[in-house]
This record gives sequence, C-alpha cells and structure tokens, in this order.
Amino acid sequence: MTTITEPPGLVGLPIHAVRVPVAWVDYNGHMGDYAYGIVFSDAVTAYMDRIGVDEAYRAASAATLYTLESRIGYLKECHEGAALTVDLVVLAADRKRIHTFMRLLNAEGSELALCEQVLMHVSRAAGAPRAALFPPEIQARVDGDVAAHAALPRPVWLSRPMGLARGG
Repeated sequence: MTTITEPPGLVGLPIHAVRVPVAWVDYNGHMGDYAYGIVFSDAVTAYMDRIGVDEAYRAASAATLYTLESRIGYLKECHEGAALTVDLVVLAADRKRIHTFMRLLNAEGSELALCEQVLMHVSRAAGAPRAALFPPEIQARVDGDVAAHAALPRPVWLSRPMGLARGG
C-alpha cells in the first residue's frame, strides 16, 4: 500500500456509497483489487445518471460512456462490512470526453484508494461504437461540474508516474 495524503480542501461530489460484501473479500482477508474497480465503475455509473447518461438515455440513444483509461492507487485495506463512499471531481472535459478523479473513503473519511479515469461518449447507433459529441443538455451539466470543481486543488497523486522508483 502507498502512502499518499491529498491536500485538505479536495472534496469532490459525493457520488456513491456501498458496504463491502463478503464476495469482495479475497484470500488475504481484505477487499480484492478487482472490487476496487467495481466500486469505481459503479461510481462512474452514478455520475452518468447525474449528467443524464442514464438507463433511459442509453436505451433511447444507443449511446453511453466508455472508459478509455483508468488508474487505481491502493492506499489502505478495506474489510468486509466496511461502509465506503466515493467522491468524484471532474478535472476537465471536452465535447466527447470527461477526465475524472475519484477518492474511495471509509466512514471516518480516510482515503482508501484513488482512481483517475478518462471517459468517452460513444454511440452505437450506426452499428460499430464511435465517438460522439455530447448532446447540449449533457454537455451543459458536465461543463457545470468542470466549473464547480475548477477551484479545487489538483490531486498530488495525478502527477506521480507509475513505475518503480530508482534507488529502491
């Protein structure tokens, strides 16, 4: 586990809450790495609902968000029954993509994991999936979140390269 503490004031949009079920606990007695991915994926789905890329939109438009890139940093263990919350910051967006940062927190507010994702709006209306512009009403909601989160400090973790440190 890595020790990273994000700066005070980095509070995103509370987007998802869950308790760790027994099925997520691995042979080490704590939440398996795959389960963190489930939690962050469910948090993105909750964000999709918030901006209007919900089940009804997906059915009517044959469009959704695809994850282009994802990185998870594991900071502390999660155990069966633990109450978890995810907050989300929209770091940037353009007419097709959203760059997010999420923190997984326990009931005391301690950071357990961090996740960075780039999402792309994709339409399957013409058959094969293709990048598509956000409809204006969804773009307005995303842009509103970008503006609301613009003054938040940028997570230190985002600037850390992935790899092995020299001299270790």
